[in-house]
Amino acid sequence: MNSKRKARWAAALVATALLLVAACGNEDDSSSASMATEAPTDAVQPTVVSTPAATEAPEPTEPPEEQAEIAPVVLGGDPPLPRGEDSDPAVGQPVPGLAGTAIDGTPFEWTPGTSPTVIVFLAHWCPACQGEVAELTEWLDEGNRLPEGVAFFGVSTLVNSERDNYPPSQWLADEGWPFPVLLDDAESTVSTAFGLSGTPFWALVSADGLLVNRGSGRIPPDDLVGLFDQLLADAEG
Repeated sequence: MNSKRKARWAAALVATALLLVAACGNEDDSSSASMATEAPTDAVQPTVVSTPAATEAPEPTEPPEEQAEIAPVVLGGDPPLPRGEDSDPAVGQPVPGLAGTAIDGTPFEWTPGTSPTVIVFLAHWCPACQGEVAELTEWLDEGNRLPEGVAFFGVSTLVNSERDNYPPSQWLADEGWPFPVLLDDAESTVSTAFGLSGTPFWALVSADGLLVNRGSGRIPPDDLVGLFDQLLADAEG
């Protein structure tokens, strides 16, 4: 990542850190202000199979009766580096591709380097995730749209049938969540690979498949739009 890109993202990250609301811990529902990353900039469809357009807000649909809530996943390439104490050494490093099953039961595949991408990791039992999903879907229902040109998808992770708001497939269907969602496996392979520190967790990936930033916390829809725009500007610049 060149110096101009780093400067733009550094300035944007300072602003974003002030806008983040809350995040849930990995193992409980407590909130924490642990976000050090930016959110996406442009909602476009990732390379997934049989999923709705990212800028559309379709009507909620009932999940199948035997809906799977976890599924095997395959990582392509190496995961990002562990987080450092004062900085994130994974920034600027390639991220792994993902292949598995979407929450609607269809095949899911995403290859880094095809377009700028924003990934949000969601836990069904997390109040901050529930608030994030509700706020964004309501914003879309009011006629707003995320910018085109950036792939945007979710990962359903840390699934626990004994916790609140289970199953996640029903939750997201009831909310009318229009974006593709990949099922993580029982070992939370995807969230572990991306260094999840709390939920909702965001990973921003450049058009050339490199990690731009990552971190946990809620992001208001209007600020999400700005981050999508920044990713697009980075891709064009």
